[in-house]
Amino acid sequence: MGPGRLRVATAALAVMLASSGAPLSDVAAPAAASPSSAAVPFATPPLVLAPRTTSARRLTPPALLPLGSLYADPATGRHERILGNLARTAVLIGDSQSEPTDSWVRRGLEKAGYSVYFAGKGGTGFSVGTASVHDYDDALRLGDWLLPYGDPGLVVVQGGGNDATRRSSDAAITKGAVAILDELRTAYPHSKRLMVGTLSKSAADGGGRRTEVDALLGRIAARLEVPFVGCGDWISRYGLADELADGVHLKASGMARLTPIFADSLAAQGLALD
Repeated sequence: MGPGRLRVATAALAVMLASSGAPLSDVAAPAAASPSSAAVPFATPPLVLAPRTTSARRLTPPALLPLGSLYADPATGRHERILGNLARTAVLIGDSQSEPTDSWVRRGLEKAGYSVYFAGKGGTGFSVGTASVHDYDDALRLGDWLLPYGDPGLVVVQGGGNDATRRSSDAAITKGAVAILDELRTAYPHSKRLMVGTLSKSAADGGGRRTEVDALLGRIAARLEVPFVGCGDWISRYGLADELADGVHLKASGMARLTPIFADSLAAQGLALD
Protein backbone atom coordinates (compact mmCIF):
# COMPACT_ATOMS: atom_id res chain seq x y z
CA MET A 1 0.00 0.00 0.00
CA GLY A 2 1.43 3.40 -0.98
CA PRO A 3 1.88 6.29 1.45
CA GLY A 4 -1.20 8.09 0.13
CA ARG A 5 -3.53 5.13 0.61
CA LEU A 6 -1.97 4.42 4.05
CA ARG A 7 -2.83 7.97 5.20
CA VAL A 8 -6.39 7.59 3.91
CA ALA A 9 -6.83 4.24 5.65
CA THR A 10 -5.49 5.62 8.94
CA ALA A 11 -7.82 8.62 8.80
CA ALA A 12 -10.83 6.44 7.97
CA LEU A 13 -10.09 4.09 10.86
CA ALA A 14 -9.67 7.00 13.26
CA VAL A 15 -13.01 8.50 12.24
CA MET A 16 -14.76 5.14 12.63
CA LEU A 17 -13.39 4.52 16.12
CA ALA A 18 -14.00 8.10 17.21
CA SER A 19 -17.67 7.75 16.30
CA SER A 20 -17.87 4.54 18.40
CA GLY A 21 -16.51 6.29 21.51
CA ALA A 22 -13.02 4.77 21.56
CA PRO A 23 -10.24 7.24 22.52
CA LEU A 24 -8.01 8.16 19.58
CA SER A 25 -4.92 7.65 21.71
CA ASP A 26 -5.74 3.94 21.67
CA VAL A 27 -5.73 3.77 17.86
CA ALA A 28 -2.54 2.31 16.45
CA ALA A 29 -1.41 3.06 12.91
CA PRO A 30 -1.79 0.05 10.63
CA ALA A 31 1.34 -1.89 9.84
CA ALA A 32 2.73 -2.24 6.35
CA ALA A 33 0.87 -4.72 4.19
CA SER A 34 1.97 -8.35 4.45
CA PRO A 35 1.00 -11.35 2.34
CA SER A 36 -1.56 -12.45 4.98
CA SER A 37 -3.17 -9.03 5.49
CA ALA A 38 -3.18 -8.33 1.76
CA ALA A 39 -5.74 -11.14 1.38
CA VAL A 40 -8.28 -9.11 3.43
CA PRO A 41 -10.27 -6.67 1.26
CA PHE A 42 -9.53 -3.08 2.20
CA ALA A 43 -13.25 -2.24 2.51
CA THR A 44 -13.97 -4.98 5.11
CA PRO A 45 -15.20 -3.21 8.29
CA PRO A 46 -13.00 -4.06 11.29
CA LEU A 47 -15.88 -4.07 13.80
CA VAL A 48 -19.68 -3.89 13.80
CA LEU A 49 -21.03 -2.41 17.04
CA ALA A 50 -24.48 -3.69 18.05
CA PRO A 51 -26.76 -1.23 19.86
CA ARG A 52 -26.97 -1.67 23.67
CA THR A 53 -30.12 -3.50 24.69
CA THR A 54 -29.27 -4.25 28.35
CA SER A 55 -30.82 -1.83 30.81
CA ALA A 56 -28.45 0.46 32.66
CA ARG A 57 -29.64 -0.92 35.99
CA ARG A 58 -28.49 -4.43 35.10
CA LEU A 59 -25.10 -3.05 34.16
CA THR A 60 -24.73 -1.37 37.57
CA PRO A 61 -22.75 -3.45 40.07
CA PRO A 62 -25.15 -4.16 42.96
CA ALA A 63 -22.49 -3.12 45.49
CA LEU A 64 -22.59 0.42 44.07
CA LEU A 65 -26.36 0.86 44.40
CA PRO A 66 -27.71 2.82 47.38
CA LEU A 67 -29.05 0.76 50.27
CA GLY A 68 -32.77 0.22 49.91
CA SER A 69 -32.78 0.49 46.13
CA LEU A 70 -34.07 -2.21 43.82
CA TYR A 71 -31.84 -4.33 41.60
CA ALA A 72 -33.04 -6.32 38.59
CA ASP A 73 -31.17 -9.55 39.28
CA PRO A 74 -30.43 -11.33 35.98
CA ALA A 75 -29.90 -14.62 37.85
CA THR A 76 -33.45 -14.76 39.21
CA GLY A 77 -35.30 -12.46 36.82
CA ARG A 78 -36.76 -10.60 39.81
CA HIS A 79 -36.31 -7.23 41.43
CA GLU A 80 -34.48 -7.58 44.75
CA ARG A 81 -33.73 -5.05 47.44
CA ILE A 82 -30.15 -3.96 48.15
CA LEU A 83 -29.48 -4.21 51.89
CA GLY A 84 -25.71 -4.70 52.06
CA ASN A 85 -24.00 -7.61 53.79
CA LEU A 86 -26.55 -10.28 54.75
CA ALA A 87 -24.20 -12.70 56.53
CA ARG A 88 -26.03 -12.20 59.84
CA THR A 89 -29.50 -11.80 58.33
CA ALA A 90 -32.28 -14.39 58.36
CA VAL A 91 -34.74 -14.04 55.50
CA LEU A 92 -38.06 -15.20 56.94
CA ILE A 93 -41.07 -16.18 54.83
CA GLY A 94 -44.14 -16.91 56.88
CA ASP A 95 -47.70 -16.20 57.96
CA SER A 96 -49.26 -14.50 60.99
CA GLN A 97 -47.19 -16.64 63.36
CA SER A 98 -44.12 -14.79 62.03
CA GLU A 99 -45.47 -11.41 60.94
CA PRO A 100 -45.68 -9.54 64.28
CA THR A 101 -42.41 -7.89 65.24
CA ASP A 102 -42.62 -9.61 68.64
CA SER A 103 -43.51 -13.03 67.20
CA TRP A 104 -41.83 -16.09 68.66
CA VAL A 105 -40.30 -16.86 65.24
CA ARG A 106 -38.73 -13.43 64.78
CA ARG A 107 -37.62 -13.07 68.37
CA GLY A 108 -36.20 -16.59 68.38
CA LEU A 109 -34.12 -15.82 65.30
CA GLU A 110 -32.94 -12.59 66.90
CA LYS A 111 -32.01 -14.46 70.06
CA ALA A 112 -29.99 -16.82 67.87
CA GLY A 113 -28.00 -13.85 66.57
CA TYR A 114 -29.80 -12.82 63.37
CA SER A 115 -31.34 -9.65 62.05
CA VAL A 116 -34.66 -10.59 60.45
CA TYR A 117 -35.96 -9.62 57.02
CA PHE A 118 -39.62 -10.67 56.82
CA ALA A 119 -41.22 -11.43 53.46
CA GLY A 120 -44.68 -12.87 53.93
CA LYS A 121 -48.20 -12.15 55.08
CA GLY A 122 -50.79 -13.38 57.53
CA GLY A 123 -53.42 -15.56 55.89
CA THR A 124 -51.02 -17.06 53.34
CA GLY A 125 -49.33 -20.41 53.14
CA PHE A 126 -47.85 -23.04 50.87
CA SER A 127 -51.06 -23.45 48.89
CA VAL A 128 -53.34 -20.57 49.95
CA GLY A 129 -53.30 -16.79 49.76
CA THR A 130 -55.43 -13.76 50.48
CA ALA A 131 -57.24 -11.29 48.22
CA SER A 132 -54.05 -9.24 47.91
CA VAL A 133 -51.20 -11.71 48.49
CA HIS A 134 -50.78 -15.10 46.81
CA ASP A 135 -49.44 -18.33 48.28
CA TYR A 136 -45.72 -18.34 49.07
CA ASP A 137 -44.34 -19.40 45.71
CA ASP A 138 -46.72 -17.31 43.61
CA ALA A 139 -46.21 -14.30 45.87
CA LEU A 140 -42.49 -14.48 45.18
CA ARG A 141 -42.95 -15.08 41.46
CA LEU A 142 -45.49 -12.26 41.05
CA GLY A 143 -43.69 -9.75 43.26
CA ASP A 144 -46.22 -9.48 46.09
CA TRP A 145 -43.17 -9.12 48.31
CA LEU A 146 -39.49 -8.79 47.51
CA LEU A 147 -36.43 -10.65 48.68
CA PRO A 148 -33.09 -9.00 49.45
CA TYR A 149 -30.14 -9.36 47.08
CA GLY A 150 -27.10 -11.25 48.32
CA ASP A 151 -26.27 -14.25 50.49
CA PRO A 152 -28.24 -14.27 53.76
CA GLY A 153 -26.92 -16.35 56.60
CA LEU A 154 -30.21 -18.24 56.86
CA VAL A 155 -33.42 -18.58 54.85
CA VAL A 156 -36.48 -19.69 56.85
CA VAL A 157 -39.89 -20.81 55.61
CA GLN A 158 -42.57 -21.10 58.30
CA GLY A 159 -46.21 -21.94 57.81
CA GLY A 160 -48.94 -24.48 57.27
CA GLY A 161 -51.56 -23.07 59.60
CA ASN A 162 -53.66 -21.43 56.90
CA ASP A 163 -53.29 -24.47 54.66
CA ALA A 164 -54.70 -26.54 57.53
CA THR A 165 -57.55 -24.14 58.31
CA ARG A 166 -58.66 -24.06 54.69
CA ARG A 167 -58.37 -27.83 54.34
CA SER A 168 -55.78 -27.89 51.59
CA SER A 169 -54.87 -31.36 50.40
CA ASP A 170 -51.53 -32.97 51.13
CA ALA A 171 -50.78 -32.87 47.40
CA ALA A 172 -51.41 -29.11 47.14
CA ILE A 173 -49.32 -28.36 50.23
CA THR A 174 -46.51 -30.60 49.00
CA LYS A 175 -46.49 -28.94 45.58
CA GLY A 176 -46.31 -25.46 47.09
CA ALA A 177 -43.68 -26.36 49.68
CA VAL A 178 -41.40 -28.02 47.13
CA ALA A 179 -41.81 -25.06 44.76
CA ILE A 180 -40.88 -22.36 47.29
CA LEU A 181 -37.95 -24.34 48.71
CA ASP A 182 -36.59 -25.02 45.22
CA GLU A 183 -36.98 -21.35 44.31
CA LEU A 184 -35.12 -20.26 47.43
CA ARG A 185 -32.34 -22.76 46.78
CA THR A 186 -31.89 -21.21 43.35
CA ALA A 187 -32.04 -17.65 44.70
CA TYR A 188 -29.68 -18.32 47.61
CA PRO A 189 -27.45 -21.29 46.72
CA HIS A 190 -24.89 -20.44 49.43
CA SER A 191 -27.33 -19.83 52.30
CA LYS A 192 -28.46 -22.28 54.95
CA ARG A 193 -32.16 -23.14 54.85
CA LEU A 194 -34.72 -24.09 57.48
CA MET A 195 -38.38 -25.05 57.47
CA VAL A 196 -40.53 -24.36 60.54
CA GLY A 197 -43.76 -26.29 60.87
CA THR A 198 -47.25 -25.52 62.11
CA LEU A 199 -47.73 -24.44 65.73
CA SER A 200 -50.39 -26.66 67.25
CA LYS A 201 -51.60 -28.80 70.09
CA SER A 202 -50.64 -32.46 70.00
CA ALA A 203 -52.74 -34.98 68.09
CA ALA A 204 -54.06 -36.43 71.35
CA ASP A 205 -54.94 -32.94 72.58
CA GLY A 206 -57.02 -31.86 69.59
CA GLY A 207 -54.33 -30.72 67.16
CA GLY A 208 -56.27 -32.12 64.22
CA ARG A 209 -55.32 -30.98 60.75
CA ARG A 210 -52.70 -28.54 62.03
CA THR A 211 -50.74 -31.39 63.58
CA GLU A 212 -51.10 -33.42 60.38
CA VAL A 213 -49.76 -30.56 58.26
CA ASP A 214 -46.79 -30.11 60.60
CA ALA A 215 -45.93 -33.80 60.16
CA LEU A 216 -46.34 -33.51 56.38
CA LEU A 217 -43.96 -30.54 56.24
CA GLY A 218 -41.45 -32.54 58.24
CA ARG A 219 -41.54 -35.31 55.65
CA ILE A 220 -41.15 -32.82 52.80
CA ALA A 221 -38.18 -31.19 54.51
CA ALA A 222 -36.53 -34.57 55.09
CA ARG A 223 -37.00 -35.50 51.43
CA LEU A 224 -35.41 -32.22 50.32
CA GLU A 225 -32.68 -32.44 52.99
CA VAL A 226 -33.75 -29.18 54.61
CA PRO A 227 -33.45 -28.88 58.42
CA PHE A 228 -36.87 -28.85 60.08
CA VAL A 229 -38.24 -27.57 63.38
CA GLY A 230 -41.54 -29.28 64.04
CA CYS A 231 -43.90 -27.50 66.41
CA GLY A 232 -47.06 -29.52 65.84
CA ASP A 233 -47.37 -30.36 69.54
CA TRP A 234 -45.65 -27.40 71.22
CA ILE A 235 -48.77 -25.84 72.70
CA SER A 236 -49.46 -29.07 74.58
CA ARG A 237 -45.83 -29.96 75.28
CA TYR A 238 -44.96 -26.59 76.79
CA GLY A 239 -48.30 -25.91 78.50
CA LEU A 240 -49.22 -22.90 76.38
CA ALA A 241 -52.98 -23.48 76.07
CA ASP A 242 -53.71 -20.65 78.50
CA GLU A 243 -51.46 -18.36 76.43
CA LEU A 244 -53.59 -18.66 73.29
CA ALA A 245 -55.35 -15.50 72.14
CA ASP A 246 -57.74 -17.13 69.68
CA GLY A 247 -57.07 -20.85 69.49
CA VAL A 248 -54.09 -20.69 67.12
CA HIS A 249 -52.17 -17.48 67.93
CA LEU A 250 -50.30 -16.78 71.15
CA LYS A 251 -50.69 -13.73 73.35
CA ALA A 252 -47.61 -11.56 73.79
CA SER A 253 -46.76 -13.42 77.01
CA GLY A 254 -47.05 -16.75 75.18
CA MET A 255 -44.79 -15.59 72.36
CA ALA A 256 -42.24 -14.48 74.94
CA ARG A 257 -42.34 -17.93 76.54
CA LEU A 258 -41.90 -19.69 73.21
CA THR A 259 -39.05 -17.47 71.99
CA PRO A 260 -36.21 -19.19 73.89
CA ILE A 261 -37.62 -22.60 73.02
CA PHE A 262 -37.42 -21.80 69.32
CA ALA A 263 -33.96 -20.26 69.74
CA ASP A 264 -32.78 -23.46 71.45
CA SER A 265 -34.17 -25.46 68.53
CA LEU A 266 -32.08 -23.36 66.14
CA ALA A 267 -29.00 -24.00 68.23
CA ALA A 268 -29.73 -27.74 68.27
CA GLN A 269 -29.77 -27.67 64.45
CA GLY A 270 -26.42 -25.87 64.42
CA LEU A 271 -28.03 -22.73 63.01
CA ALA A 272 -27.42 -20.23 65.81
CA LEU A 273 -24.71 -17.62 65.23
CA ASP A 274 -21.78 -17.17 67.60
